[in-house]
Amino acid sequence: MGPITAVYEISGPDPAPRAGLVAVEQSHELPTELAPANAVRDSLGHVRTVIERPGKPALATVDYPADLAGGELGQLLVLLLGNVSLQDGVRLVDVTLPPLLAGALAGPRLGIAGIRALTGAPEGALLATALKPVGMTVEQLATLAHEVAAGGLHVVKEDQGLANQPWAPFAERVPRLAEAVRRGNPHSVYLPVVNGSAARFAEQVEFARGAGAHGVLVMPGIAGFGALAHAAEIFPGGIVLAHPSFLGGFTATASHGIAPDVLFGTLLRLAGADATIFPSWGGRFSLSREQCLAIADAARRPLHGLAPALPTPGGGMSIARAPELLAAYGPDTLFLVGGDLRRGNDPRGAAERLVAAASAAQPAERS
Repeated sequence: MGPITAVYEISGPDPAPRAGLVAVEQSHELPTELAPANAVRDSLGHVRTVIERPGKPALATVDYPADLAGGELGQLLVLLLGNVSLQDGVRLVDVTLPPLLAGALAGPRLGIAGIRALTGAPEGALLATALKPVGMTVEQLATLAHEVAAGGLHVVKEDQGLANQPWAPFAERVPRLAEAVRRGNPHSVYLPVVNGSAARFAEQVEFARGAGAHGVLVMPGIAGFGALAHAAEIFPGGIVLAHPSFLGGFTATASHGIAPDVLFGTLLRLAGADATIFPSWGGRFSLSREQCLAIADAARRPLHGLAPALPTPGGGMSIARAPELLAAYGPDTLFLVGGDLRRGNDPRGAAERLVAAASAAQPAERS
């Protein structure tokens, strides 16, 4: 089996020696002169190249023996960025896995094709909204869910802030909203957020499945990356939608953490996300157009036979921007529009306008 190859941006002086320290820290975490000879031979990371770029961070390519990951996603994450995530000036910007290792990881169970099958939309852009704000009662949420589903949206997901608050308890809310979405549109899917304690995670996913949901929204930054694959195991045939909450610390600065396309595109896809939410440019977050399109590409491009994940840009999207965003991202995208559908106190009408805007833009996008 070939190596796991990681590319890091190294900021600051002396990038070559620092790259060597990264390779040791991420594999042995022990000075090489103190390690047994067989460990140095079989399990030490090796710096392949360091390319210095004037005015930019250096690019360091490190090869790690594939066996260091143990065939497990969690250990792969530890290997790629574990301890050096505590250091500024090191940023993971690319990952290449050997095919056997990629095949051992979960990957999306449904992916784009499976989500299209569940929504009855074999082609064209997919449209979603989030049920918000937190503080609405079950009745209010059910009314909103019914209206946006009736307006033609493909995916009705809960806001990540919904949990088990007294005004909308999980066990009361989920069956009511599932039924409201089903009445509004039999082709719409409903995804409740699962953000209870670790001990209750499986119980909540199973409850959502039995209550008529079509999958779940999971926050891997809270529940862990392994929770994505675990949700898919508990809910066969259900959509697993990854939300970026609590992951921003990895992507907020250019000198630390993980490049957005690697985190939201590659790693969450490897972890089992059928669709991955990320903040699109032009909204209330700071990712650039180039970064957002790189995320979408990483989610969809060929990856050792794994199903492509559905990129889901959100974070301040609007109906008016539908043609622009569709032209940029392409139709294999789930567009998440939240607050803009609440303007004018007519969510069904706003959903219908979003559907019409996306439909009108599609022929131009395909030509």
